[in-house]
Amino acid sequence: MAMIVKVCGVRTAEVAEAAVEAGADLLGLVFVERSPRHVDDRAADAVREAVAGRADLVGVLVEPPAALCDHLARRHRLAAVQVHGAVDPRLVTQVAVPVVRALNVSSAAEAYTDGWWPASLLLLDAAPEDAGALPGGTGRRLPQEWAAEVARHRPTILAGGLDPASVADAIAAVRPRGVDASSGLESAPGVKDPALVRAYVRTARAAFDLLHTHTAPAVARGRG
Repeated sequence: MAMIVKVCGVRTAEVAEAAVEAGADLLGLVFVERSPRHVDDRAADAVREAVAGRADLVGVLVEPPAALCDHLARRHRLAAVQVHGAVDPRLVTQVAVPVVRALNVSSAAEAYTDGWWPASLLLLDAAPEDAGALPGGTGRRLPQEWAAEVARHRPTILAGGLDPASVADAIAAVRPRGVDASSGLESAPGVKDPALVRAYVRTARAAFDLLHTHTAPAVARGRG
C-alpha cells in the first residue's frame, strides 16, 4: 500500500513544482478566505498547471456544503476534498469525489468519538489553542502515543507541527498511512519555502521506505 506525503497550503507554481519534484503525492489547496493560505481561482489554476498530473490536488474546506465541494472539484479537478469542523457524515455520499475527514483534536478521546466516518481517510491534527481560530496550520504537535493508537485502527494521515526535522521520527513512532505539513514549511504565514518543502517531502519519503523495509516479511526482503 502506497504511503502518502502531502503538502498543504500550496499557493504558487514554484512551491507546487518543488513539492512534486521531491515526490509529493498530494497538494492541498485551501479554499477558506480567512486563511493566510487561501487560494483564489487564478492561483489554484497556476498550481494545477504546474503539477500537470504528477500529483493529486485536494481542496481544503471548513464546514462546506456538498454543492461547494462538487463545484470546486469540477472547477479545479480535485482528486478529493478535506473537510474540517462540524460536518454531516452524509457528506461522504453527497460529494462526487472522496472525502478526507480532518479532525482537529485536543485529546485521544475526541479522535475516537468525533467524526468517525468509516468510508473516509482520517486526517489527524491538533486543535488550535484559540477555540475561534481556524483549524489546521497551527504548528501544534499531537502526542505520538495516542496518534499511533488511532493510526492502528484507522487509515490516518498525521498532521500537526511536522517539518523536515520532525517528520521521520513521527513516521517511525506513529506509523501513519501518510503525513501532511503546512506551517512547518513556511518562512511566514502562508509563504512556503521551496527548500523546506523539498527537504520535508524527501525526508518523509525516505522514512516511509525505511518503515516498509523494517515491516516487510522476510521473503519480501529477500531473506527466504
